[in-house]
Parts: sequence; C-alpha cells; structure tokens
Amino acid sequence: MQIESNREVDFNLVELFMMNIPDWTWDVVKQQLVTEMVDMMTTNILEQLTGDPTNDDRACEILDTYYKPDERNKDIIVDAFKILGADQTAYILDSLQLDKIKQHD
Repeated sequence: MQIESNREVDFNLVELFMMNIPDWTWDVVKQQLVTEMVDMMTTNILEQLTGDPTNDDRACEILDTYYKPDERNKDIIVDAFKILGADQTAYILDSLQLDKIKQHD
C-alpha cells in the first residue's frame, strides 16, 4: 500500500517510537492509528480504497487487515508520521498510556 504525503519522515524518531511501544500493546496502537488515519482521509481517498466515498468502516477493516502482521509495525508508524505528522502521532500514542496496559499471559 502506497501512502503519498509531502511530510518528511524522521526514521530515527520512528525507531525511538518503536523501541518505546511495549510488544503486547501493538493491537491497541494499530487500532487507534488506523482510526485516526481513516478520520483524516478525504472522500477521494476513501473512494479509491473502498469504492465508496463514505465507507469509513470498510476503510478501517482494510487497513486493520493490512497492518495486522507484526512485520507491519514499523509501516504503521511511518504511515502515521506521513498522514498525521510526528507530533500528532506522539500525542495519540501518549494518550493511549501504553505503559499502563497490563501484559496478558
């Protein structure tokens, strides 16, 4: 999936984010970032992705499936930087309070 954006991505900052996201919280991170990215999509992008300019739910399903594999963890952070910006991505991740999410056995 190709995300087009004029935003520069600081890959050192991406790595720093990655190191500070606990392994057991990635599902929460991905769910929130997908929701935020879909909220930012124009109707044109939604239509390209889903065939329907108003189908936010389908866009979330598509992106959830795309980002589900662990190999896509870095991709979702990079794409969030491109779509939302580094500051907004940091704000979103901070608001999730990942350090307070308990690890399940």
